[in-house]
Amino acid sequence: MQRHDAVAKLILLFLLLLSFRAEQGDAAERAKLVIGYSTTGPTAVGLWMAKDSGAFDRYGLDASLIFISSSPVMVPALIGGDVQAAIAGANAVIAAVLGGASIVSVGSLANRPYLRLWVHPEINRVEELRGKTFGVSRFGATTDNLTRILLRRVGLENAVNVRQLGGTLEVGLAFRHRQIDGTVLATLRTDAPHRILIELAESGIQYSMGQLVVSRDFYRRSPETLDKIMRAYIEGVAVLRDATQKERVVKTVARYTRLKEIKAVEESTQMHFDTLIAYRGWRRKHYQPLWISWARKASRSKPSPIIL
Repeated sequence: MQRHDAVAKLILLFLLLLSFRAEQGDAAERAKLVIGYSTTGPTAVGLWMAKDSGAFDRYGLDASLIFISSSPVMVPALIGGDVQAAIAGANAVIAAVLGGASIVSVGSLANRPYLRLWVHPEINRVEELRGKTFGVSRFGATTDNLTRILLRRVGLENAVNVRQLGGTLEVGLAFRHRQIDGTVLATLRTDAPHRILIELAESGIQYSMGQLVVSRDFYRRSPETLDKIMRAYIEGVAVLRDATQKERVVKTVARYTRLKEIKAVEESTQMHFDTLIAYRGWRRKHYQPLWISWARKASRSKPSPIIL
């Protein structure tokens, strides 16, 4: 009897060792990388859902997501190697490339500005903003660029004050404490009373929102990893089209945006859906081959900025 027990224990120990070695091997094969995002708007939802739905895991990526609240700050993090891939504003990426930065945009994630003009409830018309104060994350960021484009279109250029506040969270706090009268953001990260005066996506402005960016070195060395990032991102967006995943999507948006009021979370979730499905016309069957065919060519061609 004792002999049988000893044999059983040896077999159990052997199986545990095999399991441990398999786990170590799996961990060693998974590519670790940090992906940054500078927005809590719709283009970030693909990353969030890719992470929460296990898409990154399925493609063998050990991906950590990090929020850096401004594109002009995100770009140096990418150049310095703190992040291996990033979603950043087009204007910050273009400015960096013109300045000699060795980065490349491999995809444009939306072709309309999904930002909104948020104001306090007592403001009913654009004309009432004359002489008021707007808040932006940083000068040169997407929020700043689109604020100035909008002000020009509505005849308020040089007629309002524009304050740099540091990030979208700081903009939300300034709005809550009435230090600013309006702001152009995708998501107002506060539950303070507000009015959405203008939907920029319906304003006719053509604007490339959310560039998927990597360093040129990463582009050359890791085309397979880039292929997997793209596949996972597209699968993350596809989750939005699955009605059975609505509860999961709402919980994910709430966690990443840090919104607590249910109505605000549901409005934000609907905005993500409208932007990536209705405005852009996302169709996984159409876009995945387009992105993947480029990724496969990347290892055979000279790197160059490509906007899809």
